[in-house]
Amino acid sequence: MTEAREPIASPREWALWTSFFPMEAELWQWLSRRLRDDADLSEADWQVLDALGNTPDHALRAFELAARISFSKSRLHQHAGRMIARGLLHQNPAAEDGRGTVLGLTPEGLAHFRQAQIHRARHIREALVEVLTTEELDTLIDISTKIRRNLGHLGDAATPS
Repeated sequence: MTEAREPIASPREWALWTSFFPMEAELWQWLSRRLRDDADLSEADWQVLDALGNTPDHALRAFELAARISFSKSRLHQHAGRMIARGLLHQNPAAEDGRGTVLGLTPEGLAHFRQAQIHRARHIREALVEVLTTEELDTLIDISTKIRRNLGHLGDAATPS
């Protein structure tokens, strides 16, 4: 005898799965390609530059930077080493205790970040802003915030501020 089973997902859930998730992946692939082509940066480079470029002294202790961009300590250490070799970052012992490491933007890194901001803003406009109405953008912002807040409650991501 064959046992009747409930569907794994409703038609609406499958519609979400087959529209939203591929779009999200394609969007990030497109944004990543454009950032690489226009600013010679990877998404990981951008995350580091964006986090440091938006702090008062353009520097953070390594553990704070890793937490802010959701990198493991080893991933940040390896990636920062490559960015230091490219002249985008500098590394110094923490002044407070000498045990920790502070990563900061070099003048070249800050200039590269500022130029990349221009490209990233244009890319976002091309991919999202120009194709959606003002109301759709507001709805997308509301939905994104709601999902992120829910993930924070589930323990999978930081709750947005």
